[in-house]
Amino acid sequence: MAALVLREVAWAWFPAELQGMASKGLGALLVLVLLGAVWLLSSRSGWLMAAMAYGAWSALQTAICSAAYMVEPWTVPPGVGICSARIDFDLGALGLLAAAWFALRASPVRPSSISNPE
Repeated sequence: MAALVLREVAWAWFPAELQGMASKGLGALLVLVLLGAVWLLSSRSGWLMAAMAYGAWSALQTAICSAAYMVEPWTVPPGVGICSARIDFDLGALGLLAAAWFALRASPVRPSSISNPE
């Protein structure tokens, strides 16, 4: 509950020009706290852990990039994420590859289960 309240009010403690970035970073920290709660309360199946690792990776990127941007801003072209702009690499593409891999691995259909009508 403390993390929820902190996310709701702490952004206002920042200067006006940093409030949006602070809100984004605090939201990412909230996601990490909630993923931690799921970790503690779950049976920790392989698929759940894989999804949580992906979510934690994404939220951690957002939190770190938001904090770094507030300390020393850099140029972010329209349509580019702040993390991707900082390292000049499309991190969203890596995220899509990871999501596609999870979807393929979780699919009940395998190439060997499809009959070939000849």
